[in-house]
This record gives sequence, C-alpha cells and structure tokens, in this order.
Amino acid sequence: MMTKASGMEMALSGIRVIDFGAGGIDPITTSILADFGAEVIKVESYSKIDFIRLSGRTIDGTDDPNKDVHFARYNQNKFGVLINLKFPKGVALAKRLVSTADVVTENFTVGVLKRLGLGYDELRKVKPDIIYMSSSFGGQEGPYRDFRGHGTHLACMAGLYDLTGWPDESVPLALAAFADHSSPFLWATVIIAALEHRRQTGRGQFIDASSLEGCIDILDTAIADYSANQRILTRQGNRHPAAAPHGVYRCQGKDRWCAISIFTDEEWQSFGQALGNPAWAGEERFATLPGRLANADELDQLVEGWTHEQEAEKVMLKLQQAGIAAAVVETARDLYQDPQLAHRGHFWELPEQDMKGYTFEAPAGCLSKTPASLQRRFPLLGEHNEHVFLELLSLDPEEYKALVKEGVIS
Repeated sequence: MMTKASGMEMALSGIRVIDFGAGGIDPITTSILADFGAEVIKVESYSKIDFIRLSGRTIDGTDDPNKDVHFARYNQNKFGVLINLKFPKGVALAKRLVSTADVVTENFTVGVLKRLGLGYDELRKVKPDIIYMSSSFGGQEGPYRDFRGHGTHLACMAGLYDLTGWPDESVPLALAAFADHSSPFLWATVIIAALEHRRQTGRGQFIDASSLEGCIDILDTAIADYSANQRILTRQGNRHPAAAPHGVYRCQGKDRWCAISIFTDEEWQSFGQALGNPAWAGEERFATLPGRLANADELDQLVEGWTHEQEAEKVMLKLQQAGIAAAVVETARDLYQDPQLAHRGHFWELPEQDMKGYTFEAPAGCLSKTPASLQRRFPLLGEHNEHVFLELLSLDPEEYKALVKEGVIS
C-alpha cells in the first residue's frame, strides 16, 4: 500500500470527512478531498453496501465486491467502516463519529438520513459547526425533490444530450454518466468554500447540492441565448457557427480520427500551407469564413481526402506546428500511452498484494507546495473498522466487540 512521504503536509490535512454516499457523484467528490489530504471515512454496511461495488466490472474479472473497478476508482485514499444504520446503536455510533468530523456528505434520496436521525439539524446537536452536504437529483425542495436518477438521467434532464449528436438522428447517450464526473468538482469547491467560511466565522452550514443544476452548468450559453433570442440550441453534429472546417476526420488505419478546427482566415492560410498548398485550398469560395461555412459539406470531404491518407498522430503534429487546433481522438489505450500524460505523471498505479494492479487518473491540478498524493487504495468492506473505532474514536475494546457481535458494526 502506498503512503505519502513522512511529515508531508497536504492542502487539506487535518480535515475529517464522514462519507455516507454511494455511486459516483458523492464518492468522487470526497475522493477529490482525500487526494489532497482530507481524512475521508466511508460508511457502509453489509446490509447496504455501496451499489457501485456491484457494477459487474471488477479488477480481476470475478464478482468480488471488494475488487470492483468503479468503486476502486471513486474511493481511493479513503478509510472504510461498516455501521448498520438500521440499529439505533448504529445511528448513535455514527453520531459519535460525526462529532469528531468537519464535513458530512450524503447523496441518498431526500429525507432518508433525516428519517434515520442523521439529518443536518440532528447532527448539529453533536457537532454545532459541522458542514453537511446533501447531494440529490434536483435539490431539497421543489417538484423534483423526490426524483431518483443517475448521471445519465441527470445529463438528459439538464439538456446536455439534446446538444450532442446529429440533427437528423436520435439522441445518443455517452457511455459514461457525465454528471457523475462533472458535478463532483463543483461540490468539492463548494465544500472548501464552506470550510473557509467556517474558518473565518466558526459557523458550519448546510449545502443543498442539486446535481441537476450542477450538470446544467456545462451548457455554455444555451440558457443565455434562449433568454435573449428565444433560440433553442440543439444537435448540429460537428458543425460550428464560427469555424470551418470544424469536425472529426477519418485518418489512416482502423477507426482512427483527428479533430480539426479553423476559426480565422489566417488559420486557413496556414492550413493550406501545412497541406502543401493543394489547389482546392486556394479556391476563392474557401478564402473567407462565410464561404467556407456555405460550402462546409464539400470542404469536409476535401479535408478528409487528405487526412485519410495520413496517420492521425502525424496530422495532429503537423497542424499543431502550423498553429492549427487539432487533436487525435484517443482511445483508452492511447491515453494510457500518451507521452504528455506520462511526462506530467498524470496516472497513479496501484500494485497491490493479492490483487491485480491497475492504473487511474490523478487530480488534474498540480499544486507546487502541497500536491495531491496516492496514500492508500480504496477500502475493502470494513477494512478500517478497528483503526477508526478503536484508535480514532477510542471505543472501549469490550464495547467494540459487543457492537460487532450485535451486528451494529457490520
């Protein structure tokens, strides 16, 4: 197991987070905090394990919930304990844990933890300055407060997929649940803002995190444009109103592509020079942006006639050297071998005894003084029970044994 360098202070050292969440949005949020040094304690129970442990995609191809690659990716650097919240003693134990914490997070359906006696008002009694983030589908109040859904449903409801795809085809859904991987960065920022507010005032607060609203943030100008012009932005394939050519072009080899965007007439001139000044690049109809937009279909065919004979990586490098925005459409294998990502140490690798090793992404922001670090892999079910309850909470050993026997710690 990997640990941070001895004595190394991290940006969020000294912050303790109790994570009751499951799935993607909440766990990824707290993993960001953990990567920068927060002590995150994930709470599950055998009667209600994090459902993402059962995604069916495991590190070694088995059905072992302790080896699920989704859970592993979303919960690195955390401690894990088992508390059965169906027992009153389990709720009491959870409160004792919260009394030592700075932040509590959860993403159950609205009201679930409150009914268990672990709502914000109840936890303020044991920790008056607690910061409590509740992430839900649409927020704590309003007509959608009881809605259920995951990242895909949120992205649909937020209008994202109406902007994705071809105008004459059905709406395509991305493989990844987009909202699960966008909102966590917002929520981590909001939690840090609440921590700073508490540092200044001594007061905690409740964070009502609407995942729907977090996903809408990625729509760029769609809402502003509609409010000003009553214009509904919708699917337009690879077209762009201010660039041509603008698209993804087939390159040499099986399923290899390169994205190219040209916004200005100066870029168009550089593009033609990079291609060796083919005759079509000098035609008057392509000389200006309005002309290129008016002839976009034929222009795309001409551009792809060139790219189709080139390797995608060579297309990208040639155009980048000419000052043209271009990028290979990389596969997971490409990313794994990408020289830029390797140079920056973007991937963390986790060789683990009795478990197949795997690689995953480190945080993208590199702090020069207090960088994120890989301190430990994801927690196995109940792996840190003794550490958390006996060492951090200082439970009497006999009480601990009794709670285990009763199924409270389970």
